[in-house]
Order: sequence, then structure tokens, then C-alpha cells
Amino acid sequence: MDFTREQLSVLLTTCIGRRDDYALQRESGLYARAGQPLTRDLLRAHLQGRLTLGTYVIDEQGCCRFAVYDADAERGLLQLLSVQQRLRQDGVASFLEASRRGAHLWVFLARPTPAGVVRGRLHPYTPTGVEFYPKQETASFERPGSLIRVPLGIHRRCGRRYPFVEVRDGRLVPVARTVVETLSWLSTLSRLWLPGALPASGSLAPVGVPTQKKFSSLPASTTRPAPTETIRDWCLSQDPLAVIGRYVELDARGMGCCPFGWHHAAGRDRHPSLWVHPLRRGELACWWCHTWQQGGSLFDFLRLYHGLDAPQLWGRLRAGEPC
Repeated sequence: MDFTREQLSVLLTTCIGRRDDYALQRESGLYARAGQPLTRDLLRAHLQGRLTLGTYVIDEQGCCRFAVYDADAERGLLQLLSVQQRLRQDGVASFLEASRRGAHLWVFLARPTPAGVVRGRLHPYTPTGVEFYPKQETASFERPGSLIRVPLGIHRRCGRRYPFVEVRDGRLVPVARTVVETLSWLSTLSRLWLPGALPASGSLAPVGVPTQKKFSSLPASTTRPAPTETIRDWCLSQDPLAVIGRYVELDARGMGCCPFGWHHAAGRDRHPSLWVHPLRRGELACWWCHTWQQGGSLFDFLRLYHGLDAPQLWGRLRAGEPC
């Protein structure tokens, strides 16, 4: 079976970490490092079962697009179901993949996120006897770090293809019947946004997450705060429609697609739900997402958009640095 470029892109942007290197699984089940860039032809061969890829979890920028809990022990599947339940209670979606000796539990991220941030947020859920990837906070080409089998390929040791599964009526069943259907399912999944995530740009933007504009400096419509100016004063001096309009395409009513995709189905606001309006009577509120039922000031918008905490954003604004 052949696969379209769009289908290959789903796998590439969802389940692939490092792109300038990969590994091939041998018949023994062990992996041999390739030391060369991953291509779509290799992804196609993986899905067709002609070879099986392993991907390094930490990418070239030291970031992750996913995290994985790996359980190989006899009780591993039950352990991961327990982890999945705990994550769900804390608002984190996770997805279970069967494996030869147990299972993998994947958490997909809305944007590339530094490995240290990922470990700090998700590693505490790891029970004894379960491995968490990434194991490291840093990686390099010489030491690429954790490796995981790319989903939907055939395990070379046993010749089986292991599906993603979910609990239905007390039983574990595959989420889809075919590889193509599974790829379609992968493109709709909820993804976790973590503070510190990098802005998505160009070909690195995950499926389901709007590609954001990159600026080499502050938007032209944004002024640098005066030395004695407060955040409130700065917000009151700005034109919200002009500033937010540089990040989100707004219509004549100030409506646009909300860029905070983690609060929208499949990670993307497909029907404009973000309303941006002029400041009124000295109030700081200038935007509202009707789906999320949240809004705030221009400062709040920029902080959420760039994944910065308040001191970081204020420091960059005052220095006139890119934000």
C-alpha cells in the first residue's frame, strides 16, 4: 500500500523526534543507528512493513514533541492504565499503544518543548518498573539519548504490527482497523501545551496546531515600555486590535481563530472563536475566546502565545527583544 504525503506528514509531525538521524530495528529486536537524516521514503517503507524505524525522542534543538511511558513487565499494561487515569484526572490526554512485551503510553505535545520541561511535568507520574522517555534533559548528535520504536511499523523480532488501543466495555480494542485509519485518528488527538514550549514555525509545526508568525523584533505596532511604566500602563497605551492582529488574522468584527489550540478539538480552532476588541473605560481586558470561555489583557495574550511567564515577557518587552 502506498501512502500520501499528507498521511506521512501525520506520522512525521506526531511520532518523530530527531529528524537528522534515526535507527533501524534488526531481526533481533535491537537497533542500529543510521547517522543520516530521516526521509519520507523511509517513513513510507516503515508503514508498509519493509523496515522498522526507531526515533530519538529529543530533537536537534533539545526539544520533544511527545513523551512516552514504557512498561515491559508482566503488570506493565495495568500500570500504564493506572498512569493514564491519573493523567486524565489532571487534564492530560494520553494514548496507549500495545507492544511486544507490554505497552507504551504516549503524551503528544502541542509544540516542541525542552526535554527538561517535559521531564519536570510528566516524569513524576512514572511508577516503579516503568521507564519514562526522554530519560535525559539534553542530547547531542554524539549522544542522541532515548530511542523509541516508531508506531505502526512491524516489530522485526515477532513480525507483528501493534495498534493503539483503548478501553471499550471493559476490554482493550484497537482504535482503528487499518494503518490509514490510525493515521487519520492520530491527526485528531488532543495535545498537551506546556509553559516553555517553542513557538511553532514552518515545517516543524505539529499537525492540528496553527503555524505562528515569527518576528525578528517586536511587532511594529507595539511600543517599548518606558522605564517607569507598569504593565497596566503599557497595556492601556497599546492598540489590542493592531497588536493581536499581527499574530491572528482578524475580520472587521475583530473575530479570528484562537491560537491556543490546546483548548480546541483536534488542537485547532477551525471556526473563529477569538474576539478582540478595543479597550473600554480603562479596563485591561481586550480579548475573549468563546470556546475556551477565557480572555484577558494584551499582556496575557502575549504571555500565553509565546509560552513565557510574566517576568520573562516583561523583561523582553522592556529590552525591546523578540518575544
